[in-house]
Amino acid sequence: MIVVHGPPGSGKSTVAALLHERLKCPWFEFGWIPEFRHLNPFTEISYETEEQLSFENLLLVAENYRKHGFETILLSDLTDQRVIEVSDTFGTANVRIVTLQAANSTLRERIHTRDNGNEFRDANRAIEISRAIATRPSLPNELRFQTDELPPQALADKILAAINL
Repeated sequence: MIVVHGPPGSGKSTVAALLHERLKCPWFEFGWIPEFRHLNPFTEISYETEEQLSFENLLLVAENYRKHGFETILLSDLTDQRVIEVSDTFGTANVRIVTLQAANSTLRERIHTRDNGNEFRDANRAIEISRAIATRPSLPNELRFQTDELPPQALADKILAAINL
C-alpha cells in the first residue's frame, strides 16, 4: 500500500494521479469516501463521528481490495494521524508513506491559483500543516520529497524508483 501524504498544495492529487496511471492500481482519496451529511442532511451526526466512519470505511475498502489480490493500493489526502493509523492497521512492512513537501511560497501560490475543483483556500493553515510535518520525526517507511524541485512526471519517476516499483 502506498499512502501519498502532505499539506494542502503540496501536489498530493497530482502525484497520486500519476502513480495511479503508472501502477495501474486502485486509488482512493479520502475525500471521495461519501459523507453522510451531504448525502442525507436529515441524519444527525457529528463531524467527528462522520470523519471516523469515513476513515473506517476507507480502511475496509482497502482491505477488501487486498483480499481480492491487489498488492498495490494507493491512498491519498489523509491527515498525519490517519497515516499513522493506516500503518498501524496494515503493518509498517506493508505501507510505504510518500510525504510531499513544498516551500511556503509554493504552497501559497498553488492554493491561490488552483483550478482542480479543490476548494481549500487557507494558505496559512497549509503552511502550519507543512511545518508540523517537517518538524516531526519521520514515520517508519516514510519517504519525503520536495515537490517544488521537479516537474510532476519527474517526481513520480523519483518516487517509483525510491519505493522500488
